[in-house]
Amino acid sequence: MVFDFAARPPEINSALMYSGAGAGPLMAASSAFNSLSAELSSNAASYQTVISQLTDTEWRGPSAQAMAAAAQPFISWLTTTSGQLREAAIQAAASAAAYEAAFAATVPPAVIAANRAQLANLVATNILDRNAAAIAANEATYAEFWEQDAAAMYGYAANSAAAAKLSPLTPPAQNTNPSGQGAQAAAV
Repeated sequence: MVFDFAARPPEINSALMYSGAGAGPLMAASSAFNSLSAELSSNAASYQTVISQLTDTEWRGPSAQAMAAAAQPFISWLTTTSGQLREAAIQAAASAAAYEAAFAATVPPAVIAANRAQLANLVATNILDRNAAAIAANEATYAEFWEQDAAAMYGYAANSAAAAKLSPLTPPAQNTNPSGQGAQAAAV
């Protein structure tokens, strides 16, 4: 969905920026993604260490090699998913930064309301066009607000769309044989 922010008056664009949830939820998501990434990375390292200790010193032979080979896809998944979550954390932080930049570039709603109130007062007291210059200046300022808010919203939309492109997470590969339990029971 594409929005034409320039078609919206600054009252609407500013209200949208000032009434939203802000950057807080995006920063919280970034922190959560970073934490989960670190956990998965730590788990991958722990798995690798335990498997190396087992197969290097305590357990040798074909069964040890089969166990190590069976665990390796899961360790690879942990490592890959950790990297994807780290990237998601970076992207969430980039989205938060895009929001903060757009918020800073957006005209505060109170400033727009004051401009419109001033215009109403100028128009109401405009006897014999004595306020014509002030009305023109007020409208010029309002036009600048319109451009400023539209530019902020277009920038925000572009930056957050770029930051939202994430690689989909994949579930770990199944590393057990679904018929193994039945085969084991039959063997006993």
